[in-house]
Amino acid sequence: MVLYLLLSILSAACLLIIFRYFVFWKIDTMHAIIVNYWTAAMFSFMTAPAENGRKLYMIGEFWYVSLLIGLLFIVVFFITAKTTQKIGVGVASVASKMSMVIPIGAGIWLYQESLDLQKSIGILLAIPAVILTSKPSKQQEGVAFDWRNLGLPVLLFVGAGLVDTCIKFMQHHYMNDDNRQLVIMSIFASAGLIGLFKLLFEVIVQKKHLSIRSIGGGLLLGSTNYFSLYFLLKCLESPGTESSTVFALVNIGVVITSFITGLLLFKETSDRNKVIGLMLSVIAILVLSVQFS
Repeated sequence: MVLYLLLSILSAACLLIIFRYFVFWKIDTMHAIIVNYWTAAMFSFMTAPAENGRKLYMIGEFWYVSLLIGLLFIVVFFITAKTTQKIGVGVASVASKMSMVIPIGAGIWLYQESLDLQKSIGILLAIPAVILTSKPSKQQEGVAFDWRNLGLPVLLFVGAGLVDTCIKFMQHHYMNDDNRQLVIMSIFASAGLIGLFKLLFEVIVQKKHLSIRSIGGGLLLGSTNYFSLYFLLKCLESPGTESSTVFALVNIGVVITSFITGLLLFKETSDRNKVIGLMLSVIAILVLSVQFS
């Protein structure tokens, strides 16, 4: 459990950092996202190509759920990229990871997970933590803040929460040792298929080109994305753990790692509101994590 937890945190934090570097590498974010999903799907299939090939018929049992998650994936991933690039790694990290209040609520409602005073306090602390940490500085990396971007953290908060909830639903109802890689592959392939339609429209109608840089960025992003989902699912499968505890532990690690990375690598500004928000997020997730053993 601990090893999968650490690997999940590291891979998820790397996703946000890679998105930020897309700006410096002049990579088309949406094109890279589309390539990323096909890359992640291929990674999953190639873990055991012969065995997975024989089991492809199993996808018929859950293809419609995979399609829904795939649609959410590509929408939320694009919002994540925009939030990271326009507001910062720390804000994107906290907005997406504190969205865990949504899957936590779903876990309590749908799977009868525990709800005590400590967990309630943690959820209540999460809300102001997101608001304070997402509030931008007047200057962000030398560029005046555009208030039209303020809605990005809110959309990311809701979207990321729905993604985590759907992943838990898929893991709980459909996934087992025999089809784990097929489940992962079907989710990524669904997102890639949806993105492919957009890519074809841009290439044929808008006369855009899929650059080598975008393909390279997508390959890097996709390999990281595959391991991010794989290790998260392994954490959720660990015996005796609740999804609320798993999401809490993963999120606190990603929030702290990404926020510090944003300060050190990208020289992001940090004001009093962000510091207070980060402190609240740490306290909230620690409170929610007390049941981990």
